[in-house]
Amino acid sequence: MKIKVNRNILWTSLFTDFLVQCGIRYACISPGSRSTPLTFAIASEKKIKSFPVVDERSSGFFALGIAKATNSPVVVVTTSGTAAAELYPAIIEAYQSRVPLIICTADRPAYLRNTGANQTINQKNIYRNHIRFFDELPLPFPDKKNLKKFLTSVNEAMKTTTYLDKGPVHLNFQFEKPFEPDSITDVIDDSLVSFANNFSESLLTTKNTPIVDEILNLDKKSLDLITVGSGMFDKNFIQLLNRFSIKNHIPIFADANSGFRFSNKEIPNLITNYEALIRNSDIRKFFSLDTVIHFGRNLTSQNLEEFIVRSKAQRIIVNEYGDRFDSTKRAKIIKCKPEFFLQDLLNKKIEKASPHKLSYLKKLDEKIEKLKSKIFTKSLNEVNVILELLELIPENSDLFIGNSLPVRDLDFFSSVKNKSIRVFQNRGASGIDGIISTALGIAHSSKRPTYLVIGDLSFYYDLNSLLIAKQFNIPLKIILINNNGGRIFEYLPVSKQKEIFNKYFTTPINVNFRKAAESFGIYYKLIKSLSSYKKEIHNSNKSKSCLILEVRTDSLFTKSLKEKFWSETKNILM
Repeated sequence: MKIKVNRNILWTSLFTDFLVQCGIRYACISPGSRSTPLTFAIASEKKIKSFPVVDERSSGFFALGIAKATNSPVVVVTTSGTAAAELYPAIIEAYQSRVPLIICTADRPAYLRNTGANQTINQKNIYRNHIRFFDELPLPFPDKKNLKKFLTSVNEAMKTTTYLDKGPVHLNFQFEKPFEPDSITDVIDDSLVSFANNFSESLLTTKNTPIVDEILNLDKKSLDLITVGSGMFDKNFIQLLNRFSIKNHIPIFADANSGFRFSNKEIPNLITNYEALIRNSDIRKFFSLDTVIHFGRNLTSQNLEEFIVRSKAQRIIVNEYGDRFDSTKRAKIIKCKPEFFLQDLLNKKIEKASPHKLSYLKKLDEKIEKLKSKIFTKSLNEVNVILELLELIPENSDLFIGNSLPVRDLDFFSSVKNKSIRVFQNRGASGIDGIISTALGIAHSSKRPTYLVIGDLSFYYDLNSLLIAKQFNIPLKIILINNNGGRIFEYLPVSKQKEIFNKYFTTPINVNFRKAAESFGIYYKLIKSLSSYKKEIHNSNKSKSCLILEVRTDSLFTKSLKEKFWSETKNILM
């Protein structure tokens, strides 16, 4: 039987069918004419929840948040030209963090490039430095040869983003007018659609298994330390690591962004105050290292990184894709699922670490914990904003921590909490862009109470994403730490250069965030005291709408508390 079709819609409908068969559930779509075929096909599919997001940059980061929360690929659709370029920051973060995104850019035909045609740029592999797979799809043409080529490419993209080389993939769709479904371009035999469906099914029945490197032989080697960077770790991994650590008396230095500190599972050998410990030269001498195993992404603490490097210990980095989280390029990289690695290691005979050293580290950790509480918890300072939040948010919450000072304060000063809190962050490229958008994506998809701690510059940089919060009624709780500028630079030597420091580094913005919140119809409250902060956090737990709690802080006062803490910890460790 003959059927009338628009070839562009036929192409994108088959593409959407393939996405559904692969289990894709979410798409973020920004408006545009050239992307009409993609928008129509995806938005019409009831099994995919589509979000219309006006700003492409926000759309990319919102999709990033959804993908982080669901651990599954999210489709992002844009039109041609600079719209495609606006996605790049989110793609970089997704690439660095191995978050699966399916980037679908609509494009004018390749023959219009370099002709001055409106809204035409060279989109061919535009993200080439930060993409796991790319293909420039040919103009749609309804025959078996082109359909096979098209669907084969889509299948490769899906396999890549899902498990072969997890991360963002890019498909550049070329379209000629007309775009609309009621604009007929071809009359085809319905057997062509059946052929396409059957071919899609044959592609989906074939899967490749990722190659796993040989597990490292650690027989008779001294293993002194386990470090854990940021990442989402399941219960099985935590249990295996805990068993291995206890069996061999090995301390665990886990970055706060790993989530290890916020779990219902007791981890006896977890040391949280390692930042204070390794700042002391006597402890560095006492705690000598032979071999260190690292899981997850890079550590937040540069002091810990430098301590390990200076120790000249053998460093073993374990992750599923063999990523090198090692700027020295001297570490041994094991490409393996961490669970498999630990299971293998538990069966090996390993020289146990010193129980005396472990016991001593634990005692020092407890002493530093008491000092921390004494110095920070009596006032409304930047550190205590985070510490009190961790105390007050409910069980099974999500916490997104902003870059710059918040992520460091969480890592340096947060303690073990006997409650389940998932920690999220954008530490792939560690930018301050797209923080609110990403947190909104997580809050929408996780269905758990979600809190964002963010600085004023990061907030200002992603201010327009508040439209997403209002548009989709996302109950994100935003804790805005306003110290009026990029105060992280006050911790760097450049702060001594007073002539240019304030104007070009701290860059105070003096924005009225109350009016900004009101313009988007979002609840706002200025926090003026510690008691008020505690009360508002408690009340926010019951709120089902987005809200902003602005906490104005004195960065120099917080800095003085930190300096006092570092100084007094040295006395404890003497």
